[in-house]
Amino acid sequence: CASLSAQRGCAHDEAMGEATEGWATHNPCDHEITTPYFIGKLAMAAADCAAHCPMTTYQDNAQICHSCPIVGCETCAGADRGCEACLIFHIRSSSEADAQCLFLYGALFAAGALFSMCFVMLGLLRFCCLGLSSARSPGVLRESLAHRRRAKVHDYSLPGNPFYSYDDTNVRRSSISGVGPMLYFRFIAFLVMLCFFISLLLLIGLVLPELSKGDDGVIPLPRAIPKKDMGIAFKVHAVAIYIVSFIIAVNWMAQQDRAVKTDVEEEPHLRNYALVAEGFPKSARSPHEVKAFFESILGFEVEGISIAYDHAEERTFVHDRLGRAIEKADTHLGVYPSELSGLESQLGDSQDGYVLDCLMCSGFAFVVFSREEDREFCMRRFAEIDRQVRQGLVGSTNAASDDENEETHSLLLKTGPGKGRTSRPNAGGPSRAVLFRGKFPVRVGHAPEPCGIQWENFAVQRGMKIIRVIVTLLGAMLLVLVVGAVMFAPAVLYEMSYGDIGKPTIEQFWVANIERGVVAASTAVGNRLLIAALKKASAVSGFLQRVNEDAVFFICAYSTCVVNSVIPLVIADVVAMTDRVTVSGTLSVSWLFQVLWMCMVVTELSGYFVPGWRYWSAYFWVRQSRFVSVREAELALTSPEFPMATRYVDLMHCWTLVCAMVAVDATSVYTVCAQVLMLFYSVYVYFFDKYALLRINRQTYYTSPKLNSAVHYMCVVPLSFLFVCPLQHLRVETIPVANIAAFLGNTALVLIIARLCQKCNEPRRELSDIPYVEVASLMPYNYFNTNPVHVLRTLHFPSIVVPPLYPLVPGKEYLQGGQFADYDDSVRLRETLMLLAKTPLKGIDMGANPQDLS
Repeated sequence: CASLSAQRGCAHDEAMGEATEGWATHNPCDHEITTPYFIGKLAMAAADCAAHCPMTTYQDNAQICHSCPIVGCETCAGADRGCEACLIFHIRSSSEADAQCLFLYGALFAAGALFSMCFVMLGLLRFCCLGLSSARSPGVLRESLAHRRRAKVHDYSLPGNPFYSYDDTNVRRSSISGVGPMLYFRFIAFLVMLCFFISLLLLIGLVLPELSKGDDGVIPLPRAIPKKDMGIAFKVHAVAIYIVSFIIAVNWMAQQDRAVKTDVEEEPHLRNYALVAEGFPKSARSPHEVKAFFESILGFEVEGISIAYDHAEERTFVHDRLGRAIEKADTHLGVYPSELSGLESQLGDSQDGYVLDCLMCSGFAFVVFSREEDREFCMRRFAEIDRQVRQGLVGSTNAASDDENEETHSLLLKTGPGKGRTSRPNAGGPSRAVLFRGKFPVRVGHAPEPCGIQWENFAVQRGMKIIRVIVTLLGAMLLVLVVGAVMFAPAVLYEMSYGDIGKPTIEQFWVANIERGVVAASTAVGNRLLIAALKKASAVSGFLQRVNEDAVFFICAYSTCVVNSVIPLVIADVVAMTDRVTVSGTLSVSWLFQVLWMCMVVTELSGYFVPGWRYWSAYFWVRQSRFVSVREAELALTSPEFPMATRYVDLMHCWTLVCAMVAVDATSVYTVCAQVLMLFYSVYVYFFDKYALLRINRQTYYTSPKLNSAVHYMCVVPLSFLFVCPLQHLRVETIPVANIAAFLGNTALVLIIARLCQKCNEPRRELSDIPYVEVASLMPYNYFNTNPVHVLRTLHFPSIVVPPLYPLVPGKEYLQGGQFADYDDSVRLRETLMLLAKTPLKGIDMGANPQDLS
């Protein structure tokens, strides 16, 4: 039976043995079928082979299953009659018996590829034609390109603010733009080291069989392992792969958390001087009033107040007015001549002031202190007030009420025993002096770094915008499942049919490889489209902190890409199991290898092509426009931010595919090649992303380690895949539940260790004597110049308590003065700032200022 199984296998039902002997030759497999056998690349239990052959095969009158000579044929009529029905989404090339089954999706892919190629060629031809013409706005183009250069990463600690040296800068140890980029490059270094050691172990796995053959093997080696001990050797090899990976991963997590601890304890941060307060009514628009409230409770002066305003409906107006203010400052400072600007008459200043004064408070305000001990005292004081409010609150207030309705909600708080509308005997309550306007309780908490705050997402009534992310994720998953089941899973079954043919023709060879390439390329392109859609959904979901948005995007995009890459294999295996066949390990690793390298190629090509296309489109638009201003050109030509979250998704996705290949077949040449490819790809990504951070992308301040923490927890997916490798060798056949329990226990262990690494490296920072102004001088950003509405209000309603200031815009750090200016010109900066400041609103008594109104 073993010899016949190599010829496509055989089977014969015992009940039909005597009935068939008269018309067919004796089947030597009768009464000897005890284990599954292989039909080509398909493993099948042969008990009912005589009654039913699996898909892509047919049986002869000897009840022996043969592979169909037509690749992709679901119902085969034999070698002479050809194919009766092709697999789903496949169609016969003709009505002849030897007609091949062709992939319908391949035509759609070819049409899309042809259209894209024509679009790109026409775009390149347009760029060439525009390049031959003369520039209509050479001055604007020159100034906008200079701004693009200024927006990139500079070393502000050196005179002249030069670029960081590419060769001398250690991005794994230097906090160039915060701790975020440093942790990212340390993650790439971890992947390089892990891939190197796993590659060595996989190569050892390839050599293991030769160590038992001695001189008879392909590679003459000493007979070091007896053949009877080869099973134990493979078990030890599988366990070693997982143990080495687990140790390296845990060590990386601990080192990352120690780096975060060092950054928090030793590096200066503005968040150590600020708190975020919540609970203000929407009419609390004046920083003077909020500042006086805190100073009355604390008994000392605070550095300043930055109120988060609800300007979602006026976002375009706010950004336009900020751009005009910067444009006026640049022309006055002589950065570029005024004829290159788009300055218009300022007849709308009064209307702009009314619009700004009508923007409501979102309920949040950032309180900045001069010293760290003042911040700690404020936290303790408001914790005591909050405890009093929870004990003595006997009514409810509507913190979002209008001005005319606020007085109707007074006296709802307990101010003493037996007082209030719904008094309770012997119930104490807070003094009205510690409540904002005598009735609104305010809570304080730790503030994030100002560079990570998304001021435009603060709103009076924040809707459940996170639902947009959930709906987009579910829609993406549904799309992946449908496309994978209808279009891509039949391609896997097609590969199974092709592998079952011993000697395929040249035509079948090319058709099978083209179909596999089309599906792999579609999977890679689909991953890029899914990432872009989830990125957009996360951006419009209203996260108040950039790092939270990136963490949610990373988890959703990573999960979707992994599912999109492996779902065709899973669905094809489920379909095959209904026909008592299964996808072989060789087919799985070859398919995953194709998807892996195609994803790498498409990712890097899109990383070159998309930003390059946007740059040249903006370049020629500025070059050929007669009336474009420098302000508009700078906005179009500014480099994008470094896509750190997207790069995390790409690397984690590729690493997961490699781990899945190790779990399927650790001794396959495809798996070894994939691991080596991942090693070289990680090295390439490290040096290219270093160049992109230092020379291509604009300055990206990323000071939060939360995204790195999310990566720690998501490492449970690739490590769980790797755990399957030793589990296959050590599984308990008699107790299947034990295998499931071991897998789940390993998953829980990885999550627990990730959490323990964070807990064991929690920073314990002592209070510093360094004042706020000294720390703020080291950074271009703060809680005031990153708040767009606050900046505009200081320019329209200037005062001594809330003085005017420049906004922080990429490439305009020189407006902040100090070490960020190209040269010391603090006097001219102050003069220009005074010119930007507007007079108080018309229609209000002289001397009055809307900032002072409550």
